[in-house]
Amino acid sequence: MPVAQSRGTSVSAKSARWPVRRVTRLGFLTAAGTALFVLESLIPLPLPFLKVGLANISTLLALLLAGPADAVSVVFLRVLAGSLITGSFLGPAFILAMTAGLASAAAMALLRAAAGRLFGPVGLSLAGSTAHVSTQLALVILLYVRNAAVAHLLPLMLLTALVGGMVVGLATSRLLRALPSRDGGARPAAVSRWWVMSPWDAGAAVLLCAGIALSFAVMPDLEGSTVLVDVGGKTVAKLDLREEKEITVKGEKGDLRIEVRDGRVRVAEADCPNRICVRTGWRSRGGDVIVCVPNRTVVRILGRDKTIVGGITG
Repeated sequence: MPVAQSRGTSVSAKSARWPVRRVTRLGFLTAAGTALFVLESLIPLPLPFLKVGLANISTLLALLLAGPADAVSVVFLRVLAGSLITGSFLGPAFILAMTAGLASAAAMALLRAAAGRLFGPVGLSLAGSTAHVSTQLALVILLYVRNAAVAHLLPLMLLTALVGGMVVGLATSRLLRALPSRDGGARPAAVSRWWVMSPWDAGAAVLLCAGIALSFAVMPDLEGSTVLVDVGGKTVAKLDLREEKEITVKGEKGDLRIEVRDGRVRVAEADCPNRICVRTGWRSRGGDVIVCVPNRTVVRILGRDKTIVGGITG
């Protein structure tokens, strides 16, 4: 009888420890993801949207170590915490980050469920990063700027997804390899091989590279001639790149001062939280686009044949 009680007590104690372990892991991954997000936001970049997405390491770790529910929880908590730290809670940046983050987690979870262990962290990360940038671009077009010209940013966004997906996937692989097993023994074979790319991972990377190359190849490089300024999907100003001029446009949240000089255009000042449109700097080629999501404003350059062919977002 005492032996039975001892065993029952042991089983109960072991069961009680599981929720604590899960909550601890969830808290650690959320904190790590939030810290990486804040750190990456402080790094100066040549173009504001070219972010690797290091915070996604925490999401991918949660998926592989605990499952889809924990991955979704990490996304929700780290985006919430990051928005409170940066002051973007309930703003466009928060909505874009939350929706795209959840889409990314869903894409990785679905691929993992459908393909099993054929894809490692690199392949899963590439799927997640592609879903992330595609969702963000779709939301910007449908909910904010309401301008289909922004869709021509997809090649550059996919290039960002490729680089970010590779970095996040390889980093996650090395972290998984470094983790000790629960019983202190060797890692299972499936986990041990995660630190290298599987043939399926390499195939996914090659396929994404081919898509990016094709999308860039079909876009002609045109000399810019005319600047159109759209607010909420409606054109409110038309400027000639050959004439120096400054105008102030009223966006949804505030004013934007747009400057044309030496065949280039930029947003010199803007009433928006992160001023990403201002940090984008000067644009001059046909198809270049500067986007201010909070003000629902798009500054786009037409080529000599009045065709929009690509762009840079801000």
